[in-house]
Amino acid sequence: MNKNKINLLLFDFDGTLVNTTPLILRTFGATWERVFGFVYDDSQYIKTFGIPLPVAMRQLAEQAIAEDRIARPDDLQDYLTAKSEELVLVYRTFNLQWHDEMIEPFDGVEETLSELRTRGFRLGVVSSKMRAGVRRGLDIYQMAGMFDVIVAGDDCENHKPHPEPLLRAIETMEASRDEAIYIGDSTHDIAAGRSARMLTAAATWGPFPRTDLVDLQPDFLLDHPKDLLAIFNR
Repeated sequence: MNKNKINLLLFDFDGTLVNTTPLILRTFGATWERVFGFVYDDSQYIKTFGIPLPVAMRQLAEQAIAEDRIARPDDLQDYLTAKSEELVLVYRTFNLQWHDEMIEPFDGVEETLSELRTRGFRLGVVSSKMRAGVRRGLDIYQMAGMFDVIVAGDDCENHKPHPEPLLRAIETMEASRDEAIYIGDSTHDIAAGRSARMLTAAATWGPFPRTDLVDLQPDFLLDHPKDLLAIFNR
């Protein structure tokens, strides 16, 4: 694929456009302490970044049972469903309480987006987060108007690393795969871009270890948002 054909840049939200990592980790810890009386190491929560929250909660609950941190119930599937719903509810309550005071855009993001638009590129957001959460974060920093398309977690049946969210964004913008690139900070983002057969760029300023991103061989490795201006310099 040729970067010179790119006219649509699609971005993940959490950890890519906006630094929500401190908020998310604080919220995960408070949630697990409230519901189960223990917390995981932050690295375990970070592994779930980029996938829908209910899926993340279920995976972590399954892990806790496998590690004997939680007694294995007789009705495992019903238990996991109920506990996942409870965890999500508690999480969202804590998250909303702390959201506005704890998030902030990464240095250089707003300037980069503005310059990309000036150069004629179309921009979009593709996130596993619910649309209301994405819009709330964008609106705080008046960034919503910079994007031509937003695909959120409640817009799709399948979620990253499945390609559906990216393909939906491309279809909405009447673009082709070779005209788009996906920029994200998580391994799930890079896997989704590869599944969609698009160019990918790994944002190393997020919480995922750089080595984990390098191992997936993204087409571009970004150390700063403004690196995109050197790559797409028309």
